[in-house]
Amino acid sequence: MNYRPGIPRYLQIADAIRHDLRDEGERISSEHALCARFKVSRPTIRQALDVLVQEGRLYRHAGRGTFATPVPGGDRKLRVIGSVGDMMALGDETWFKFVSREVVLLPANIAQALRLPPRSSAYCIVGVRNAETGPFQHVTAYMPLTIGTALSEEDLSKTSLIGAIERVLGVPIKLMEQVVDAALAPRQVAELLQIRARSPLLFFERTYFAASGEPVEHTNTWQTSRRYPYRIVLSRAERRS
Repeated sequence: MNYRPGIPRYLQIADAIRHDLRDEGERISSEHALCARFKVSRPTIRQALDVLVQEGRLYRHAGRGTFATPVPGGDRKLRVIGSVGDMMALGDETWFKFVSREVVLLPANIAQALRLPPRSSAYCIVGVRNAETGPFQHVTAYMPLTIGTALSEEDLSKTSLIGAIERVLGVPIKLMEQVVDAALAPRQVAELLQIRARSPLLFFERTYFAASGEPVEHTNTWQTSRRYPYRIVLSRAERRS
């Protein structure tokens, strides 16, 4: 398997196993066999299987192995967003059409989110993310000038910004803080998403943080759930005895 840069290997392995699933009740290869197939360690395989278990695509039977389950809702194309890695994978599954790339004066709330002084300038990217069914996200992303300048010559049409930050700058993304709201689409956003003005959309405010704790990107996203549903899986950590 040729691994793509910028996306955790366990997510790519989960995608490969997901695409291999055919029949309900199908038994999945052993972890040892999967390690040999994908040339990774057992913890990486377990992470990949955990993703599919959380999605409801697999279930574990003690003493017998891991098996395929019915696809939730019967739609194999719905993405389950449960980690920053999943957000990066979304960028690899879709494509981004630019509207503008420029240096702008930051609104006060976004300067605060990026921990920059008031009236700071930042690099701003505006565009629309598309899936096979059409445009589904209107994105406005703000980055500190050092990061935006470093990415100014990069082809970002087939990747996520955070994936590019990791790949180009070698800055690992550790955490995402997110606020979700429901709102009516502004006229300009609606036109680019090919929907009626004031249609109900999901509105996301996301701030991404590097492993150092420094914010590297703040993004405002308008998303239509009709063309690319947004789902999330929340899991509870096992208690340690």
